[in-house]
Amino acid sequence: MLIARLERLGLGVLTRSCPPELVDRVVGEAGRSEKRRRLLSARFTVYFVLAMCLFPQADYLEVLRLVKAGDPGLRPWTGVNKSSLTRARQRLGWTVMRELFRAVARPLGREDDLFHGLRVLALDGTLLAVPDSAANNDAFGKSGSARSPMGYPQARVVAVAECSSHAVLDAVVGGFKESERIVSDALDARGGTGTLLLADRGLWGLARCHRLRDQGTHLLWRIERRKARRVIAVLPDGSYLAWLRRFQARALVGGFRHHAVIEKRVNVGEK
Repeated sequence: MLIARLERLGLGVLTRSCPPELVDRVVGEAGRSEKRRRLLSARFTVYFVLAMCLFPQADYLEVLRLVKAGDPGLRPWTGVNKSSLTRARQRLGWTVMRELFRAVARPLGREDDLFHGLRVLALDGTLLAVPDSAANNDAFGKSGSARSPMGYPQARVVAVAECSSHAVLDAVVGGFKESERIVSDALDARGGTGTLLLADRGLWGLARCHRLRDQGTHLLWRIERRKARRVIAVLPDGSYLAWLRRFQARALVGGFRHHAVIEKRVNVGEK
């Protein structure tokens, strides 16, 4: 059903989200504008790559057919084959797609999705299997265990997303052997005043917390119990202020003297 709809709409379904003027600007800023007119222009290649993301199971020529369907203004496709599409993607490069994503990514939640006036975001990571090539193996690495799907290299992706709409606001890609903490240091968390950022204990870190708090971001992060060094005061709602082990050396920097800690216990088998 989705393929049939895209076939009727042609490029329009993509140009509404990524207008041609924006694509041309990003391509130009990345230094990928054509010096001569090509059948597979940089602009069209951008839309071709976006369509590939919509239909990851379709091959190059099928995606090409879907993208150009319903657009009589496109030139004839004589001589276009898989190798020419591969070369077009290589000319475009990955930085164009990264900058285009950053130009269009934005929160999509409604005002009534706010939590006490705060937009709730989540920071988390995952592993994605990538094609088993020498270049990918060098760039990302493998786990060397049965957990890696069929021995494929794996890319570690850390992203920040809006909880209400699930819209991804930013993401960075690292290697399998890099920790989520290291990868996340290159992330523009898109936080700031008016946001509440959730994160698991694997992303805990002193410099990271200071950087986000300096931007005005509210933090609600899970920590290991052993990091709560000493309880300062118990609050009426059951949470408590505590010294955190890794913050003791810089207790007076950035407003991190005390931290509110909320304990959550789950009773297995309880309805």
